Amino acid sequence: MIITTALANEIVARAMAIIHHNVNVIDHHGQIIASGERHRIGEQHEIAREVIRTGKRICIHNPAEAARFQNVHPGINHPIIFADRVVMVVGISGDPSAISRYAELAVLTAELLVRQAMEMRETNWRQRLRDTLFCQYLEQGASNPGQEALRRLAELGFTFDTPLVPVVVTIQVEQRHLSEILSTLLREFSQLTGVREVILLGSNEILILDALNEPQETLLKGIEFILSTQISHYHIGVGVQADSAPDIREAIQFARSVIEVGSKVQPQRQIYYFREMALLCLFRVLEDSYMVNFFNNNVRQLLEHDSGEVLLDTLACFIANNAEPGKTSLQLGIHRNTLSYRLQQIKKHIQLDPMMFTDLVQLSVSVHCYRRQNPRQSEWIDTLS
Repeated sequence: MIITTALANEIVARAMAIIHHNVNVIDHHGQIIASGERHRIGEQHEIAREVIRTGKRICIHNPAEAARFQNVHPGINHPIIFADRVVMVVGISGDPSAISRYAELAVLTAELLVRQAMEMRETNWRQRLRDTLFCQYLEQGASNPGQEALRRLAELGFTFDTPLVPVVVTIQVEQRHLSEILSTLLREFSQLTGVREVILLGSNEILILDALNEPQETLLKGIEFILSTQISHYHIGVGVQADSAPDIREAIQFARSVIEVGSKVQPQRQIYYFREMALLCLFRVLEDSYMVNFFNNNVRQLLEHDSGEVLLDTLACFIANNAEPGKTSLQLGIHRNTLSYRLQQIKKHIQLDPMMFTDLVQLSVSVHCYRRQNPRQSEWIDTLS
């Protein structure tokens, strides 16, 4: 175990608060890495090196004895042993006969903090291994590597106790603050009531598995509050209920996709529900499909005609008003007969009837795909979300 400077400084601060004598922490190379006498930091401590070699406490009783060694003062130098190795030396300055009682407190403080740090590292290692295996399962699914990841997750004690609802959080943080903020978010999310697991999916993506023990809105408010105390740029995607391990993979993908779509369509929002935006997510899949050309072609055929733009705007308004002629006519400021004529013209030009449900679905997809590539977004898209 390598002792960090942060841990060494904490040992010095806590020990000196108890015993009111100078305390040094010397690493396994014999270098002072923390001290109440800050000018000594970085010095090689000759007696500490001997303590590391022998694994035994060494006391220096007076200045004359200390003068025989490099960078050594009178005091007690005690090895801190973990897993049968000297991981550091704690030095307490003063007359050993006078400070021996206090030295034991300093040593005990150091041993407790080292043990806590090691247990924390072990816990963090297991959590990161769990996160890695979970990501492998998400990517591989039913394949052999995916099932092997699932088996190893079970060995770590991770089980898919369903039902669950996945909540995905994406964050935007400066790189220099990322590690600290992620640690805080992971810790505080895990303490929320109703949370089954908190998993790090990537450097800017966290998965929270909602066990449905509490109202979902209560959990989401807690998540938002924690995020708002740390960062200003984030999005939350809420998937659907999952009742098995395969369902969880799918539900997580739903939560991810609704963030991708929602953050573009309604960037002012911070929480997106897949159930509310499922159709837009479907359209997003179509945009990457070879079929998108078919739907775009419907609009292009319409625009080839002199009144193409007017017909396209009329169609978009008709869709936005749930195919209700009265509302559409009112919004466009035209007579219902004029609207009927325009809808007939659309049917004539592209052989799709806006008054027929299946044709209207095709037309809706066509308008959406075209507007995504030609950004004057149609108002009807907002009504879907």
